Amino acid sequence: MKTGFIAAGLLAFVGCADSPGVEDGENDVFLTEDAKADAFGVEDWSPDGMAVLRLASTASASELEDDVGVTARVAKSIVEQRDTLSGGAYHDLAELDAAKYVGITVFRHLLKHAADNHLFRTAVRIPLVVEGSDRVSITSYNDEAKAVGVTGFARYTFVDAMTDYSKKMDAYDTRLQELATKADITIDGEMMRYASTVTEYSVGSIKPCFIGDPLEVADVTSSQGDSLMGDMYSLWGWRYKSTKWIYDDMDEDEMNFGEEWSGYSTRSKSVLLMSTNTDSGDSPEADLIPPCR
Repeated sequence: MKTGFIAAGLLAFVGCADSPGVEDGENDVFLTEDAKADAFGVEDWSPDGMAVLRLASTASASELEDDVGVTARVAKSIVEQRDTLSGGAYHDLAELDAAKYVGITVFRHLLKHAADNHLFRTAVRIPLVVEGSDRVSITSYNDEAKAVGVTGFARYTFVDAMTDYSKKMDAYDTRLQELATKADITIDGEMMRYASTVTEYSVGSIKPCFIGDPLEVADVTSSQGDSLMGDMYSLWGWRYKSTKWIYDDMDEDEMNFGEEWSGYSTRSKSVLLMSTNTDSGDSPEADLIPPCR
């Protein structure tokens, strides 16, 4: 049985002599003892987590070895493990973690393959914030939910270009109202939406980030006007490493984006967005969105 927390210093790429590829030790793990994904926060229900489960559930042993890049031993283990499961498919990350030779190195490799091959939509991870007289994480109501037997709340949700964010927040507001009634408490506020910048959704140590293709992050925020972002939201420009885009190919110097734009490092893994959300459409604000993983 696999036990123990992740020991990052012990992780390595281990390959069979006749089959180079990614492999972990026979009993290595990528989940901690409390069955949570490690520090980079992949969940069973996150878009990239689900993509890895689909990949592990559908790829043949030869595809896992030749296309994905794991060793023959890992590929065989993944296929043999899923054959023991209901429906012959992986339902959660714990089931995948139970496969021999699948630890954090293999799991990270599967995640990278899913991202590089666009097996899930690029999304921004948005903290779930209740906005009233104060701004608090929705998880601040989890103790009350537990006390009355109601399902607790996750810290965040994922938003892609196709997400109906308003509908999703309406559903959370309904859940909060039901909790208030059942627990006989007052919940001051509703789910936050219509922000000027993505960064405004930060609450405490929980901050926005992205998964997927960094070159598509701007498409996510631009598609979410009048829901995730305010109805006046307009993107003026964005940067990622050496790639940059400016609205209508205007002269970069004339845009007067300020220090955030001129001082952006091309070594950065974060996406810099310059946007405005005002009636006049001026005074762009900087939004620096880091990768989640």
